[in-house]
Amino acid sequence: MANKLIDIDDLNFVLYDQLQIETLCQAEKFADHSKETFDMIIDAAEKMAVNDFAPVNSEADSIGCSWKDGIVSVPQPMHGPFKMYCEGGWISMPEDYEVGGQKVPYVVNFACQEMFFAACHSLAGYMGITHSAAKCIERYGTEEQKNKYMYALYEGRYAGGMNLTEAQAGSDVGAVRSKAVKRPDGKYSITGTKIFITGGDQNLTDNIIHIILARIEGHPEGTKGLSCFVVPKVRINDDGTLGASNDVKCAGIEHKMGMRGSATCVLNYGDEGECIGELLGPEKQGIVVMFTMMNEQRALVGLEGLAQGSTAYMHAIDYAAERLQGTKLGSREFKQIPIIEHPDIKRHMATMKASTEGMRSMVLYLTYCMDIAESTTDEALKEKMEDIIEVLTPICKAYCTDKGFEVCTRSMQVHGGYGYCTEYKVEQFLRDSKITSIYEGANGIQANDLFGRKIKMKGGAAFNNMVATMEETVAKASINPDMVSYAEDLKAALEDLKDLTATLIKESASENAYLAYSWATPYLELFGDIVLAWLLLWQANVATGCKAEKSDKKEFYEGKINTAKFYIGSFLPVVSGKISAIRKNEASILAM
Repeated sequence: MANKLIDIDDLNFVLYDQLQIETLCQAEKFADHSKETFDMIIDAAEKMAVNDFAPVNSEADSIGCSWKDGIVSVPQPMHGPFKMYCEGGWISMPEDYEVGGQKVPYVVNFACQEMFFAACHSLAGYMGITHSAAKCIERYGTEEQKNKYMYALYEGRYAGGMNLTEAQAGSDVGAVRSKAVKRPDGKYSITGTKIFITGGDQNLTDNIIHIILARIEGHPEGTKGLSCFVVPKVRINDDGTLGASNDVKCAGIEHKMGMRGSATCVLNYGDEGECIGELLGPEKQGIVVMFTMMNEQRALVGLEGLAQGSTAYMHAIDYAAERLQGTKLGSREFKQIPIIEHPDIKRHMATMKASTEGMRSMVLYLTYCMDIAESTTDEALKEKMEDIIEVLTPICKAYCTDKGFEVCTRSMQVHGGYGYCTEYKVEQFLRDSKITSIYEGANGIQANDLFGRKIKMKGGAAFNNMVATMEETVAKASINPDMVSYAEDLKAALEDLKDLTATLIKESASENAYLAYSWATPYLELFGDIVLAWLLLWQANVATGCKAEKSDKKEFYEGKINTAKFYIGSFLPVVSGKISAIRKNEASILAM
C-alpha cells in the first residue's frame, strides 16, 4: 500500500514555486490569507483524507449502495467521514464569509479536493455536487431560495443533485422532455424521469435539493426552451422544518463498474402529480443557469481523473521499489533486483510521473486563473484569464480524465498479476476512474466544445491568448541553456498548432465540415499533449532557479527538470505525427 495518497512535495511545488499563489493574497478578496493559512488548510485536508476517507474506500466499494422499497442506503462506513467533512466547513470553504465560507482561493480548495478524491472517490463526489448546487442557487436564486436552500447546502445539512440526463437526452440536452406546468401560486408542477443522477438519493442527509432542467408547458423545443428549477426531495416549511415528501421517487440505482459507494439513481418526478418546483433564474435560460454547475463540475472531474491516476502512481512507486524480480540487465549475477530498475518499468514510471505532475499543474493552473479572474481589478487581465479558462476547461476535463485512466492502467501493468487482484487497490482506482471520461459531458462533447466553439470564440482571440501565454514560457526557457532545445521543440509544436487550428476552422465552415469535426477528439488530444509539454517546460524553468537557491532539495528539482526533458523528448515528437495525420485529412471515414 502506498504511504502517500499523492505527491505532497509536487503539490507544494506547483502551488508555491510554479504558480506562486501567495501573490493572490495581495488582492482584497484573499487578503485575510497567507502561505501559513494555506499550509494549515492543506495539512488538515491531508490528515482527514488519509485518516478518515482512505480507510473506508475499499470497504465502501465492497458493500456498495443498495436500493430497497424505494429507499437508497449508502455504505455505513461513509457516514462518519461525510459528517466530519461537513461539520469542518469544507463544502463552503472557497465561498464568502456571508454564506459561511472562508474565502479560500479555488486553487487551494482544489489542491485539497485532489486528496479527498484520491482517498475515496465515491464519498468525495457527494460533496462536490452539493457545492455546485449551492453555488448555482447563490448566483441565480432569490433571497427566499437562498435562505431556504443555499445555506443548508453549504453546511452539508442538505445534499445537492444535478438533473439533466434522460433516456432520450444524454449529451443531447435539447431533447429533454421533463415538463413544468405553472401553478396558481407561481410555483411549478414538475413531471418527468431523470437517469444517471449522481447522489440522486441517499441516506447521508435529511434532504436533497435537485437542480433540474425541464421545459415549461408551451415553450419551444430544443435547448432554448429549457428552464431551470429547484426541486427538493422533501418540502421545507416556512419555519425551516421539513414537511411532506415532494413526490420525488427513486425508481432504482445503477449497478456499476466503479464508484460503487456513489448512488447513481433513476428519479421519477411527479408520478402522483405532487412534485413542486421553483423557477431558478429566468425562463428559457436553463442552460445558462445550469452551466454554473456544469463548468465547475467539468473542472472538478478533470481533477478526479488526476486524483485516481495520482494515487495509482504512488502505489506503483511503492510496489516497483519493493517487488524483486529478475536480474540487472547485462549482469552475470543471479541476484534479484527491484523491478523499478528494469528499463521497461522505468519507462512506465517516468511516463506516469510526467502525466500526473503535468495534470496536477493543469488543474491547479486552471483554478488559479479562476481566482485571478474573480479577484483582479485589471480588466485586461480579467479578460485574458477568462479566455484561458474557456479554452482550457474542456481540455482539462477530457485530457486529464483520459490520461488519469491511462496512468491507472500503467500502474496495474507495473503490479502485474497482483494489480488485477482485489488485494491490491489499483484495480479499484482503474474502475473508479473510467466514469470520469463519460460523465459531466462525455469527452467527445468536450472535444466538440473546444473545436466547435472555444477556438472560434471572439474571432479566435481566446485561442490566441492561450497560445500567447504558452509562448511567453517558451521565450523564458529559451535563455535557459539547459532547456533551450526543448523550448525550440515546443515553439515548433505551437506554430504547427496555430497553423492546424486555422486550417480546421476554415474546413469546419466549408462543405467538408463533417470530416473536419471527425478530427475534434484527436485535435483535443494533441492540444492537451502540447499544454502538458508547456506546463512541464514551465516547471523545469522554475526548478532550474530553485535548484540554485535551495540546495537541500536539489534532487527533487533535478527530477522536475528531467521529467520535462523526458516528456518533451519522448512525447512531443508524437504530436507531430498526430498533426500530420489530421493534415492528410484521410476521408475514408465518410464511406464507412
